[in-house]
Formats: sequence, C-alpha cells, structure tokens
Amino acid sequence: MTRTASSEEVVSAAVPRDALVWVVVLVFEAIALVGYFSATSATMTQIRYVVYPFVWINAGLWAILRTTPTPQNRRHRLLGVLVAVGYFLVVMGVPGNVGLGGLVTGTDLRIAWYAPGWGPLLAFDSSWIRLYLVPFEVVGYASLAYLVYANVLAVARGTIASVLGIATCVGCTVPILAPAVGLLGGPATALTTTAYQWSYDVGTVLFLVTLGLLHVSHRRSRP
Repeated sequence: MTRTASSEEVVSAAVPRDALVWVVVLVFEAIALVGYFSATSATMTQIRYVVYPFVWINAGLWAILRTTPTPQNRRHRLLGVLVAVGYFLVVMGVPGNVGLGGLVTGTDLRIAWYAPGWGPLLAFDSSWIRLYLVPFEVVGYASLAYLVYANVLAVARGTIASVLGIATCVGCTVPILAPAVGLLGGPATALTTTAYQWSYDVGTVLFLVTLGLLHVSHRRSRP
C-alpha cells in the first residue's frame, strides 16, 4: 500500500533544511533591527553599516558549521588550540580590541546598546587588561581562528590565508596607511578621508576573502 506524502514532507523535500534555518536567522535579524530602531531614537544613516555586521556573523557561522576539525591525538589538538588562540589574540589586538590595561585604578565596565551586531558593545578597562568587544568582530575573528585551528589539525596550506586575516581588522590597516598617504601631500591627503569612509567596506571584503581561503584550504586538505 502506498502512502501519500504530507504537505510538510513535500515542503521539506522542496526546500533544504539548511535553507529554512538561514531564512529564520535572517528574519530574526531583520526583526531585531526593526525593533531596535523603533524602540530607540537612533537613525539609520547608511544601510551598509547596518548590514555589514550580519555579513560577518552569518558568514562566520556558516563557515564554522561547514568545518569539521580532525585532531589525530591530544597533543595535536593542543597545538591547534595554541595556534588558533594566538591568531585570535593577534587579530583582536592589532586594532586595540584586546590589550594590556591602561593607567587606571580599579576597573571600568561599560555596555553600550548599539544597533544589533554593533551592540551590545562591551568595554572593560583595568590595570592589567583592556577589552573593547564589538559582537560582529568577536564572532568574525573567532570564526577565522576556528578555521585556522581546523587547518592546523589538517596540516593545510593555510599560511597565506592566516596572514591575510590580520589585514581584516576593521579600521586597523587604515590608520597605518593614512600617515603614509598623507606624507605625499597635495591631493593625496584627501585620500585618507576616503580610506576611512571605506574602511569597513574594505575590511568586510578582506574578511570574506580570508574566510573563503581558509575554508577552501581546509576542504582541500581533508583526506
């Protein structure tokens, strides 16, 4: 006796489960944005600044879910963890998201409720450590570090991609580039302003390129 497929089964067969999950994620993010701007006095100046954080977060989560580290033994796993943690601290430390504490007494903890992705931003300062944690940067750089971990375990050819990841620190390459451009004088000085205006665009592109390189490197290195 044959069984007639239910409507749920037809929908499940027509639309992959992963696609449904991402649709739910995107809807949730859209609701979070609408809710934030409806509940606060904040205004959306440029839509790309609102979208970029979710590009980082979603791309990072997508890469993590599609990456399966394969440690051979406990010692191998420890090596991967050490390299990945070091990588994460570098990409977070270069732009100043993580660093040694300043000349302060006691501790200072602040939470800023910016637009989803940018907030809640956590700033912590003490005599021994300084943290400036933007959610999309933390998720993005953590995803890169996870892929570095997977590549180390697979002994992959991910060195170039790992080095490139340092350049994805949003806004960290521009302050280094700006003085060099400014030294040229004349019309070149105006380029520094343009560079700052497009720093998040460039940073997002570099982040996606690095993520792609690490992901492809890991896939090719798998037996």
